[in-house]
Amino acid sequence: MNDASRAAPSRADAGTATRAELLAAARKAFAVKGFDGASIRGITREAGANLGAVTYHFGSKDALYAAVLEDGLRPLAARVQEAVASAGSARERMLRVVRAYFAHFEVHPDLPRLLLQEVAAGKPPPPVVLEILIGMKEAIAGLHVEGTEDGSVRAGHSVLTALSVISQPIYLTLVAPMLRTFAEVDLADPAMRDIAIEHVVAFVRAGLEPHPEIPS
Repeated sequence: MNDASRAAPSRADAGTATRAELLAAARKAFAVKGFDGASIRGITREAGANLGAVTYHFGSKDALYAAVLEDGLRPLAARVQEAVASAGSARERMLRVVRAYFAHFEVHPDLPRLLLQEVAAGKPPPPVVLEILIGMKEAIAGLHVEGTEDGSVRAGHSVLTALSVISQPIYLTLVAPMLRTFAEVDLADPAMRDIAIEHVVAFVRAGLEPHPEIPS
């Protein structure tokens, strides 16, 4: 093996490491400052990379932002698909979806803020992000359709039901810092987090409960 072939893996590893450092730095910057407030200079400085690294690895700031969101959303989508494909009634699997969101947000608490700050600014999500979001929406809405057919879930609008199921973990994660201040609910505390998760699961379970038809 010549020197060049021995050096190639090292360069590839260095490039992979730099890309990962840029993603981590960009995620932090976008979560705190938003897309417009975060600067390429600040991101590359935080990542210990040169100023041209973002262009080299991602092409643009927009593409870097899309990569940050994709990096956070793909593992969540995998968790959701696993819950949807698991055994049990549609209602039981929808409750597993709730737990999947909480489990992912425990590791990635900044993800709801990353997603919603651009929505609040009226900006459409990047195409790759939209693709992932639509896939999760369709999977959960499909569970609702299945549940109305097997009688385990109340009838209603499937997409709105899907959004209602995931809204609780998203909202609680988003407002977690404020909850510590005024509600004495600290989701960083394992015992309190468990209480919050079980509360939400019970709340969603009750909301999905099929209602007997009222005689006319």
